[in-house]
Amino acid sequence: MRGKYNLLKLRALSTFENRGWLYPRTWAALAAFTPVRAAYSYLNRLYGFKLLDRGRDQKGLLLYRLNHRGATRLQWLRRTNAQTVGE
Repeated sequence: MRGKYNLLKLRALSTFENRGWLYPRTWAALAAFTPVRAAYSYLNRLYGFKLLDRGRDQKGLLLYRLNHRGATRLQWLRRTNAQTVGE
């Protein structure tokens, strides 16, 4: 199990990389995250960790994007994952 703990977080944050604001459904499709309705809860968790910014569009629908802290964590996850694979 070692090394797999943060793989979902790595996949989730990397999906936001080089993209702007994403709807949870759009993010779920890009990240191959199922079930789609669980994307709302997972993105809210990442928002609670202060890794994502949250906003709303003109219709009031939720949007998320990677913030600076999330980008820093993504870099750390990539380094950690590379070290784990190299062992």
